[in-house]
Amino acid sequence: EPEIVPYIPKFMQQKEEMSGTARGSAYHRVLELLNLEKCDSAEAVQQQIEAFVRAGRLSKEYAEAIQMDKILQFLQSDLAKRMRRSGQENCLYREQPFVLGIPANRMEPDFPEEETILVQGIIDVYFQEGQSLVVADYKTDKVDNGDELWKRYKMQLDYYAEALTQLVGLPVKEKIIYSFALGKGISC
Repeated sequence: EPEIVPYIPKFMQQKEEMSGTARGSAYHRVLELLNLEKCDSAEAVQQQIEAFVRAGRLSKEYAEAIQMDKILQFLQSDLAKRMRRSGQENCLYREQPFVLGIPANRMEPDFPEEETILVQGIIDVYFQEGQSLVVADYKTDKVDNGDELWKRYKMQLDYYAEALTQLVGLPVKEKIIYSFALGKGISC
C-alpha cells in the first residue's frame, strides 16, 4: 500500500538554518554587486538587492540571509568610504581571483624547496591609494575580538598581499579584515 505522508502546514514546518559558510557567501555576493555610489539610504540598498534578485544575480535565499543593519553598518565604515573613493577613481577591485606559486618548503619545512605549490583564491576587495594597495577581507565569523580573526586569517591575507604585489607591481600598505560580527574593520 502507498505510504501515507501526513500534511504539515508550511508555518509549522521547521525551516533549516543556513550554514555559516552560505551566510558568508551571501554577504560576499551582496558586497560584490552593490553600487557603493547609490547606497545613501536603507531604501536605496534594499532596492538594489531586490533588483539583483529580480535579475537573477542574487538568489532569494541569499537576499534573505543578510541582515540589513549589518550591511548598513558596513556602508558607514571607514573601509566602505575608502572603497567608494577608490571606485570613483576606477581603482576598486572586488572578488578578484589569483594564483600564487610558492616554494613547497614554505608551506611545510619537510617539503623540498625546489618544488612549487600553487595557492589560489579570491580576494574579496582591494583598492589603490596613491602608489600602494589596500587589501580587505570580509568575515562573518562569530568572534569576541579582532585578535581572534587575525590569528585565523593572517596567513590568508599575507598570501593575498604577496599575490597582489606580484600581479599589480605595487606594495600592499594595509591589510584589513572587516568583521560583520564586530561591526568594524581591523587593520594590520
